[in-house]
This record gives sequence, C-alpha cells and structure tokens, in this order.
Amino acid sequence: MACRIYVARRYFFADNTTGLTEEQLRRRALRKSIFTIVKLVIFLIIWMSFTIYIILTPSFEPKEMVVPLPPKEKQIVMVDKESTRDFIGVDLRGNIDVKKTVHPKQASENDPYVIVAVEAFNIKTDVIIWKSKEWRVYIDESDLQELHTVKNNFALDKDIKKLLIKDATFDTLWKDRSSWRDPNMKMQVTLLSLHKNPLGFVVNINPDPINTKISVWLGLLLLIFLYVMICFDITDRTFASLMAATSAIGILCFLDERPSLSKIIGWMDMETLMLLFGMMVMVSIISDTGIFDYLSVIAYQLSKGKIWRLLFFLYMFTGIVSAFLDNVTIVLLMVPVTIRLCEVLAINTTIVLISVAIFSNIGGTLTPVGDPPNVIIATNEYVRESGINFGNFMLHMLPGVVISMLLAFLMIYFMTRNKLKESGDQLRRSIEMLEAQAEKSKDTQYNPKIVIHIAELKERLKKEESLSPTTHIDFEETLKEIKSKHKIRDVPLLIKCCIAFVTIIMLFLFCSIPDFKGIMLGWAAILAALLLLILADKPDVDSIIERVEWSTLVFFAALFVLMEALVDMGLIDCISDITTSIVKSVDKSNQLTVGILLVLWISAISSALVDNIPITTLMLKLTIKLATNDTIALPLQPLVWALSFGACFGGNGTLIGASANVVTAGIAKQHGYEISFLLFFIIGFPIMIMTVVVSTIYLFIAHHLYTWN
Repeated sequence: MACRIYVARRYFFADNTTGLTEEQLRRRALRKSIFTIVKLVIFLIIWMSFTIYIILTPSFEPKEMVVPLPPKEKQIVMVDKESTRDFIGVDLRGNIDVKKTVHPKQASENDPYVIVAVEAFNIKTDVIIWKSKEWRVYIDESDLQELHTVKNNFALDKDIKKLLIKDATFDTLWKDRSSWRDPNMKMQVTLLSLHKNPLGFVVNINPDPINTKISVWLGLLLLIFLYVMICFDITDRTFASLMAATSAIGILCFLDERPSLSKIIGWMDMETLMLLFGMMVMVSIISDTGIFDYLSVIAYQLSKGKIWRLLFFLYMFTGIVSAFLDNVTIVLLMVPVTIRLCEVLAINTTIVLISVAIFSNIGGTLTPVGDPPNVIIATNEYVRESGINFGNFMLHMLPGVVISMLLAFLMIYFMTRNKLKESGDQLRRSIEMLEAQAEKSKDTQYNPKIVIHIAELKERLKKEESLSPTTHIDFEETLKEIKSKHKIRDVPLLIKCCIAFVTIIMLFLFCSIPDFKGIMLGWAAILAALLLLILADKPDVDSIIERVEWSTLVFFAALFVLMEALVDMGLIDCISDITTSIVKSVDKSNQLTVGILLVLWISAISSALVDNIPITTLMLKLTIKLATNDTIALPLQPLVWALSFGACFGGNGTLIGASANVVTAGIAKQHGYEISFLLFFIIGFPIMIMTVVVSTIYLFIAHHLYTWN
C-alpha cells in the first residue's frame, strides 16, 4: 500500500511533456537539473549544520531532587547556577491536581496547595532582596493519586537582572556565564506546604531555560521550511518531516538544550501510531475479499441506472465508510473502482474522483479514527483526560457532518450537472497520457498494466464513437457487465473481517465507558488487527506487513518530534499569547465564541493551503494552551470540535490540503486522468467554505446559545 501511495504521488507530480518541442524539453531538463543541484546543496548545508551540533552537544540532563514537604514548613532548594535569562524554570512532579493548578479559579478556599516562589538574597547580609510572584500548586486528594508534572517560569525583575547579569542584552552560546554573576547574590526556590499531611515533590530547576527571543524565530523558519517542502512537493513529505524533525533537534543543540534519546522517543505519540498501524493491517486484509468492488455494483443496482442517484449512493458510502476507516486508505480502495464505474457509464471521471475525495474528508470528520487530524486530536493525553472519547466525539460531530454531506452533494450537483457527461475528448486525452507513461515507465510490472488499460480505453472510445448521441446506456446490460468483473473473491475471509470489524467498533465504544479505563483507541486497533490475523490464518504475513503505509507512520512520528521541539523553542507559547490577547480583548461572554471562530477558521484556511496533518499538530498545541490559560479558562471540548471541523473540512480547499486529495490525484493520473490544481480548487474551495460556515453556525448554536459543553 505504501508503494501504491509512492507511485500515485510520483505520477501526479511528474512533468507533462505532451506537445512540447525539443527546445522546450531541453530548457525544462536544464531547469530541472539546476533545481536538483540547488536542492541538494541546501539539504547538505542543513545536514552538516545539525550534524555538527548534534555531535558536539551532550544531552541536557535536568538535575532532579526529591524534596520532602512537612506541613507548614518552608523548604529551600538552592539554585546551583545563577540565571542569565529573563526567567527561571521550575518543574514539579507529584500528586498534583493539574486542572486546578492551571485553572486556579476552579479551586475552592479549602483545597490544599503548595506555595512555590523564587527568591534572591545577599549571602553577606542574608537579606532577601527580591521575591517572585507566588505560584499555587494544588494537591490531588482523589483515590487515584497519579503523579503529574507541572511547569512554571518565574520572570525575573529588571533590577535583579542587573545585579545578576552584567550584559543581559544577548547571550552567546560559548560565553563564560560565570563572569556575569554578582558573587554576593544567590537564588533559591522555596516551597511551603499547606496540606495537613507530609508530601514529597520531585523538583527540577532550570536556571538557564531556552532563549525564546532566538528560538521562536528559528522555530518559525523551520516550520515555514517544512510547509514549503510539502506545499510545493520539493521532496517527499516523509523525508521533509524527517529533515525538519532532525533540524529541530539540531537547533535545540545550538541553544544548549539537546533532548535525550529517551525524551525524543517519548515525544512520539505511540497510541496514534498504534491506531494507524492496526487499521492499516485490517484494511490490507479486507481489500483481499473484493468487498469494495462489490459494493459499487450494489450502488449501481440500487440506482436503477440513474446517474445522480448512483453518485449519491457512491458519495454517501464513501463518507460513511471513511468515518470508520482511514480516508487515505478508503480512496486507495475506492478510486480504482470509481474509475471503472465512470468508464462503464461514460461520465466525467475527474469530477467524480474529486467528489469522492471531498466526501472522504467530510465523512472522516465524524469519528476519531476517520481522518488523520482526528486521530492526532483524539489520542492526545490531555484531550483524553478532559473526557473526550469515541462516543461523545461522534455525537458532537454528527450534526455538522450530516448537514455538510447533504449540502455538499447539492452543491456538487448544481456545479457539475452540466459537465458530468463524458466526451470522447477526455478518453483521447487519457489514452495519450497513458501512452506517454508507458513509454517513460521503467517499472516492468507497472508497464503491462498501462498497456492493458490503454487497450480497454481504446475499445471504450471505439464503442462510443459507433453510438449516436441519443443512444442510452442499457441498465441491465451494464449491470451484467460490472457484475461479471466485480465479485466477492473470498466469502469466508469476508465473514472473518466482519467479525473483526464489529469487534473494533465495540472496543471503540468501550473507550467511552468509564469502567473500561484500560482500553484505548490504539490498543483497540491492535487487538482487532491481531484477531483478524488469527481468523484469517494467512500463511504469508509478510505480504500483509508490506502493504502497511510505513512512510505515513514515519511521517507522523517525525511530525510529533518536530512539534514537541517547537514547544520547547517557545513557538507554541508565542502563538498562544497572541491568540489569547485577541480573545481577552472581547467581552467575557463572547470569549468562547471568539476562541471557537479563531481555531475553526485559522485551522480551515491553513489546512487548505498546507497539508492538514502538520496544521492539526500545531493547532492542537495552541488549542490546549487556550484551554489551560487561567486568565480566560475556555472549555476545551468546543475548541476541539472547532479544530476537528476546521482541519478536516479545510483539507477540501485545495488539492494539497489533505493526503486523500493527493493520493486520489496520483492514482487518477496512473489511469490516465488529470486532476489539475485549478479544477480541484473550483469544486473543492466553495464546498470547503460552505462546510466551514455550516460548522460555524452549528458550533455557535450548540456552544453559545445552548452551551452544550
């Protein structure tokens, strides 16, 4: 399956040389050579830069210490190295109530807490010169006293900075910081427990946290670098994400904050990777049964030969199945079937394929497993702890998705009803493209498939030219033809797949039940995949593993590393501060509405311009920051629904907005059908605007008028 995606992308982005002169071909080849050389030089410079810093910089190992906290006794932790930055970072791990600590307004007067502060004192006079603002860390008194970590940066007073730092305007990486300290000044962190019982915290003090003045700009440039590589398809997106993630680690090394290998591995969201892997294994087995081909036959039979009725069933089926299976996988399976169906019915294949991709994105919005952005959202630990599960996710998304699917079908009908009839010109263009591909193709396995398809299209063209314009397609004859070609190939395997599919749906629903706390989406997918492997009893498991989209899994893993690195660089906090200031500028009664609008439309417009997977990863960090900001304290769930709608629906805006779009266009080009950026934009962008407007109205009614959160 991974190979199919690679071939699809390769043929979609290949240069079309049809009708060009020798001089034009020579100039194009020269430009391509220059572009390749420039790209290689840039990549090599980047590689050398982060390689040098990774080699020279040791891992940053924070010095942790366990501090006992007797009731009402002040404990002092000395800061070994004086700060040379604008603030001191303090991390605490223990039985901490994270929600009340992040949102102090949710705590009552009787809730116990620990007071944390930073002090500067003179060792000669033993007088406290300065004390920071106190930070209240609330204690978790529930039965499940799990260990949680909270972080806070204590800003240093300007006068104190002058005493500590002789030149605080700029930190050089290699400058001896000891020469900047006032020898009479010392810093300490104080902890005072107001709990009735003795406690203990693991304390980590970072006197020299990362310089955000530099790191934010470096992180922003790195993010733009990734988006440019993906948007203009300069290189494969998996390789682009690996380059960006490794560059981010190199930047952290440059800033003297190199993460350890265990920390980098911890940045990868293993539950998301487990979920995707399990679903890919299941779909690779289900595809062997031929069920997807057969369902297209059923759709045609139910339509009674009515084209738009058939397309309604086809689009709705694509949307519904995409809700429970990854939409990239769905288009991989549905696009070849749709192409065959369109060729038999002599309708415009490119328009139908664009519509299939659009409905896969809309339908995938319904559940946490239907679209990669939703997978990223639903498997986030903070999102899960806020009470979002498979059941309430689907419940909250259902009204917006159903209305959007129905209105999207009406829009497609009115926009394309006069363009749906296929002409001989389209078949001729398809034959020319396939013949050009057959000449260029060096893949000995791929070439014969092109030749066979060319022969089929020529036969179809010959048949169409022999018919008069008034000739109608015979329903019974066409049904008989497609029934003979599309059959269920393995009924026993199909039954086993149904058992596994019912099992995974039940496990997904168990995730919504509080008593089943051990089951998560990732484990549900793995357990169902193992069940199907047992039932299928395949003698050659290698063939199934080979069809797993490993490049997609590596892309996700690298993306998780990149986004966590950007968090360490302070970019997410910077964007969050800007967004928070906008939300705070409006009346408190309208802050949630403004927050929903910002998350929804920023994610939608961004996802239309760039692949929605990195946008979702970035915006999720921002969404959590908005929800955990104690000055506004917006509820998380409405922001999560807004992010899901925006990222998934926004992917329909352009051809590069979602992975399903690119894969659809790539497979179409393999079959001789050109889906241009402009054609997809003409159909997809109005539908994107309409669906986002529907989502805006729905979220406004649900969470502003009726406060359904």
